[in-house]
Amino acid sequence: MKRLNILILMLGLICLASCKNYLDEPNKIQADIKTVDQLQALLDNVTGLEPYGGVAFGYEGDNATATYSTDDTEITPELYRNYPSAFTLVRLYYYTLDIDNIIGAASDPLWNNEFRKIFNANVVLANADDASGDAVSRNRIKADAYFIRAYSYWTLVNYYCLPYAEENFNAKGLPIKKTTDYSEFLKRASLKETYDFILSDIAQAQSLVNYNDVQADMRWRVSKPAIDAFLSRYYLFTGDYDKSVQYANSALTSQTAKLVDFNTIPAGRPATYSNPSATLNYSALNDYSSTRFFKWDEFYYARFTYTGSQWDIPSTNLLSMYDHSNDLRFLLLMIPNGGRRAGVITPAQYRYTYFSDGSYLPSGPTIAEVLLNKAEALARKGNMTDALAAVNMLRAKRLKTYVPLTAGSAANALTQILQERRRELPFSFRWTDIRRFSVNETPGDDVTVTHTFYKMGVGTVDLNTIQTYTLPVKSLRYAVPINSFEITASQGQIEQNNY
Repeated sequence: MKRLNILILMLGLICLASCKNYLDEPNKIQADIKTVDQLQALLDNVTGLEPYGGVAFGYEGDNATATYSTDDTEITPELYRNYPSAFTLVRLYYYTLDIDNIIGAASDPLWNNEFRKIFNANVVLANADDASGDAVSRNRIKADAYFIRAYSYWTLVNYYCLPYAEENFNAKGLPIKKTTDYSEFLKRASLKETYDFILSDIAQAQSLVNYNDVQADMRWRVSKPAIDAFLSRYYLFTGDYDKSVQYANSALTSQTAKLVDFNTIPAGRPATYSNPSATLNYSALNDYSSTRFFKWDEFYYARFTYTGSQWDIPSTNLLSMYDHSNDLRFLLLMIPNGGRRAGVITPAQYRYTYFSDGSYLPSGPTIAEVLLNKAEALARKGNMTDALAAVNMLRAKRLKTYVPLTAGSAANALTQILQERRRELPFSFRWTDIRRFSVNETPGDDVTVTHTFYKMGVGTVDLNTIQTYTLPVKSLRYAVPINSFEITASQGQIEQNNY
């Protein structure tokens, strides 16, 4: 075990080192890999190293776009004026949809962590066939590695590239890394080539996977239902609604991934404050550590959006989407006066918190998401009856008193299903949903993001000037700017997005 831990630590350090200093290191480390068990230990490192520190597969790096750049978030001028220390400048750049200051930031944890995962998946694929071990175990780790690589590319393409649409097929995609060679060509493939590569890796995982159902205590390992659940998402995002429904139905046959009735979630540990006195009442989910939230019953595949500030600040618009007296997602997860956790007293602010004191939101495929994928795809196909049946399966587990959605038309059903999706998946899915809404066949679901804040400068906030920041439909800013360090380190092979 000590040898395995050393191997994992060394791989993590490689990922953090300067490119020029570690060109020769992968071969040295890989020479130490002898067995399939060592590679399995690397893949099972889902919690051991935190998002800023290495290769933990279960977490994203700090996802400032998901936390700050959508209409789910609202930082009012009053809130900032009273508590400027609650927000770093970098987070404000994401809130104000900046470009240049994000390019010039010290680092980009989301980009870095996904490419660390890709590197380690490539380590597994480069060594699996020569490592000693049985064929079943070898196929299992290869399936995991292909799926990890595909999932990380999926995350990256949905943040740093334009949305999937025929008009964008020739736009910039991502550098496709298939090996552990740091001299590998880094020129960005096209958007279409990137999506095709993701689908190719998924097909490889499908051909090798040997878990027929989700492993309840190891939900980070890929299974057939996990792949089906992911494909229901993939095809929803790419506009193939028949396939989205097909794979959703297949995933829903799982006997392990199950909806949690939110009526059964107990109270957690409250937090008390003085001067003035306040008590914040959390659900038990807020107390979950990694030993529990990686086994969350709803997961097909455990992945999490990481909120470094531990404060997702729900907008007035988002809060208005919930029934405040009956929707348990509001009652359990939206914490009134939750800004006290960050030292904020006035104005009183809500705080959205899921797992581990607001650090982690579920973002891997869950049965809740799959039901929403199915419902949306069916509604877009005009099948109102089955669409409502799917979404109401979810609602039955989310309300104190069940009230089914009803609709007089498929268009109205779609509107209500998208509202339900937003209630169920705030922050972690909103950015990617806004992007895809802009390029699909339905203009009625388009979203323009508008944030009202102070005028931002380079390293400054002008408290005397209010400014409106807008992310219009089909904005080129849907592609998050790539950090300048990555472009410089690639010696210009990685090109910046066009704005």
